[in-house]
Amino acid sequence: MLSTVKGSCRSRTSVVRFASPPLSNLITIFIMTDRATLQAGESVLFIDTKEREYLRALKAGGRIALHGGTLQSEQVIGLPEGSRVRTSTNMPYWVLRPTYAHLIPNLPRRAQVIYPKDTAIMLLWGDIFPGASVVEIGAGPGALSIALLRAIGPTGTLVTIENREDHCAMARENVARFFGEAPNWTLQLGDAYVGIAAQEVDRLLIDVPEPWRVLPHAAQALRPGGVFVGYSPTVIQVKSLVDELRASPSFTAIEIIETLLRPWHVKDLSARPEHRMVAHTGFLVFARRTAETPQPPPFQPA
Repeated sequence: MLSTVKGSCRSRTSVVRFASPPLSNLITIFIMTDRATLQAGESVLFIDTKEREYLRALKAGGRIALHGGTLQSEQVIGLPEGSRVRTSTNMPYWVLRPTYAHLIPNLPRRAQVIYPKDTAIMLLWGDIFPGASVVEIGAGPGALSIALLRAIGPTGTLVTIENREDHCAMARENVARFFGEAPNWTLQLGDAYVGIAAQEVDRLLIDVPEPWRVLPHAAQALRPGGVFVGYSPTVIQVKSLVDELRASPSFTAIEIIETLLRPWHVKDLSARPEHRMVAHTGFLVFARRTAETPQPPPFQPA
């Protein structure tokens, strides 16, 4: 290790030597950390020679069934992440923890997810930051909730409002399984069309069939300068939402974005776009909350 000591007149470099452990000891230390080895209860991806992916849970004493045979969970638990295993039919598979982008297409669900290509734009254009106070309208299977919890960190807060009990149960299960404990997350069974209790929120994201009906309540909930993010599958929804945003003095700086993801095939002498791509999945609408006092939401009879 080199350290430089600077004085008023001259600079002097002194060498300080430390005894280093053998490289084999360093490798052992690295392999035995919890994050480097696969643990019981984790969900992992098995990737075959054709790069097909299979999301499976490592249950102690369990058996894992794959396209090319089976293997016992104990054959995988304790291995370094990135190991290669073979099934009962000698088929090789790489074993890795799923990244967010690889988890979401394999996520157990009974509702449509927001795909990673859209989530990435929502997080960056929506300026989701560590410590932010965020409200999410519409839980779905919990895919966006997982991304938001990762982005806001332990010092942020996330309130998710969902009007269907089955979606609440599904989101709660997926967040617990694929994110872990989230004491800063509140999942509420409620109707955002009626109202939003939160106040002075930094960011508000919505994924509901009629997002324009949430705008008066969103204006009440967001702080001045806060960011509104809307996700809608159809252009008719976008037109109605944007018309309401432009008519409201509570919102400005409106942007509408659609993302298209085109993978490429690169192998040997071939370099070309893939035959299939992830094209339209939804439209993203962004707006900023002004300092104008919002008008009270219209009365809605029970």
